[in-house]
Amino acid sequence: MLGLNLKLKELAAQGKSINVGIVGLGQMGLSLIAHLKEIQGFKVCACSDLDMKKADKLRSLFNNEKEEIFVWENTNVSQTVPLNLDEILKSDIPGSFYPGSFSSIGKDRLNAAVKAGRLVFTNDFSVLWQIDEINVIVDATGFTKAGAEIALGALCGGKDVVTLNVETDVTVGPMLKKIADQRGLVYTLSAGDEPAALKELYDFADGLGFKIVCAGKGKNNPLDIEANPESLAEYAAKKGSSAKMMTTFVDGTKSMVEMACLSNATGLVADCRGMHGPRADIKDILGVFSLKEQGGILEKEGVVDFVIGDLAPGVFLVYRTENQMVKDVINYLNLGTGPNYLIYRPYHLTSIETPLSIALAYFNRQPWIVPLEKGLISEVITVAKKDLAAGSVIDGIGGYTIYGLIELYDEAKKQDYLPIGLCQGCILKNPKKKGEPLLYRDVEFTENPVILQMRKMQDRMIQK
Repeated sequence: MLGLNLKLKELAAQGKSINVGIVGLGQMGLSLIAHLKEIQGFKVCACSDLDMKKADKLRSLFNNEKEEIFVWENTNVSQTVPLNLDEILKSDIPGSFYPGSFSSIGKDRLNAAVKAGRLVFTNDFSVLWQIDEINVIVDATGFTKAGAEIALGALCGGKDVVTLNVETDVTVGPMLKKIADQRGLVYTLSAGDEPAALKELYDFADGLGFKIVCAGKGKNNPLDIEANPESLAEYAAKKGSSAKMMTTFVDGTKSMVEMACLSNATGLVADCRGMHGPRADIKDILGVFSLKEQGGILEKEGVVDFVIGDLAPGVFLVYRTENQMVKDVINYLNLGTGPNYLIYRPYHLTSIETPLSIALAYFNRQPWIVPLEKGLISEVITVAKKDLAAGSVIDGIGGYTIYGLIELYDEAKKQDYLPIGLCQGCILKNPKKKGEPLLYRDVEFTENPVILQMRKMQDRMIQK
């Protein structure tokens, strides 16, 4: 992180830039494009979204100068692309495994447009890793299946990957990191989300030799596990968010995913399935997130959690030390008398911080936050949001049928719990009561997407 601003300015002074491709033009993707336009040393070369109408959004960002946008539509593109992972990993021709991949003539036209300074917009994300000038591809979609295909295709195409797609990372992040390492590339989650902001606090405290008691986030919304896109439609509209995305926040799934991501990057674990999630303000955090024998709620130290109160949208970390001289210095600095101490960051800037992760990958060849080498520490399991009959189609994260809870990976594996990142589109073979976890054997996979193939390969890798 140190000095990235200077490196960017030096790069710009040389007339060069970090060339970026972005997939997903929702709130995060569009805000990132708008931000990168204003920072020296960056250039957005291409972007992709299934909604071709997003081209108009881009034109508004570029002052309606139509000549700056080169639109390429693939009429055969589909959200569900049948791919064979083994064939992909053996392929020497990046992108050739994607149905509907464009011809060499089309590739030449797109590369020529980028070299001429035009921004390519397409509904086919496989276009991006076939554009020669792109260095880094950013996934801002939030969809697990697409996220796996985007990251895998980009890595096979020789591009570094920065992802805001935490849902995909908690499902197959270790496998994507392994593929990146094997190819000398960088796979990383983005700065700006709660896991990354917390990882910064964790590295600070852990690097100073402190004992981590609890790391957690402030939840932005009330917790309602029964929330769905219909019940939140009006609320989401007021917030400028999609109802589906808002549902992931309110039903708690997003917090589970984010804290599982931090767990997988640090080795911290949830104190209990689903975490505690108490109501508490900043002034209460030290007392609440301490061991039960100290008057708190925790059974053990070294945990992740979330809090509903005035910290949102920030993050916190509770730590301690046994060194009396260090305690004296902390007390002298008016940071508390112990035994536990609090540091917190009262904000996170989501996609606005993503440029830092792009720059770190490009200049230093380092990730901002990735899963540990050992693989998954925590899982987000799939739980019935209401009574579900056999034959029900699981509509996935942010829908009407299920929500997620954090659980230890080893326990989830032992109990055969279905990871939430794999659930969308599954057909339920056995009825489930509200609050019951779904098992692998409870569902039928109607297709064999890359994320499922990758997850099976990853589980075998972790078991070794």
